[in-house]
Amino acid sequence: MTQHNARLAFAGIFSLFLGLAAPLASAQSASPAPTAQPATGAQAQQFSEKKLENFAESLGEIMEIREEFTGKLQKTEDADKARELQQQANEKMLGVIEENDISIDEYNAINEAVQTDPELRNRVIAMMQQ
Repeated sequence: MTQHNARLAFAGIFSLFLGLAAPLASAQSASPAPTAQPATGAQAQQFSEKKLENFAESLGEIMEIREEFTGKLQKTEDADKARELQQQANEKMLGVIEENDISIDEYNAINEAVQTDPELRNRVIAMMQQ
């Protein structure tokens, strides 16, 4: 699957994966998770276009990693091997976030806002399709 086609496919299941991507970063954060509240237009504006682009790039790569490791996990019946694969996936996903010049806290904040703000979600999906 080409990179462009993969991103289009990911956009179709974007909402499902948003919920899955957040726990990874949240588990690594030392601060307690804030309660989810609807994002207002003012809240959405707090994220620069560059940070949103970095988030979209990170999310696309995280979805690819999840797909890769889900296949590997389905092929193993060894619990120790499965935990090792999960740890590898988590480390790889956290690395992607940091490589894209976005902190875990910023990733979590944008992820939460995207889940509650349809306009922001559409902007991020459009960025992922580019």
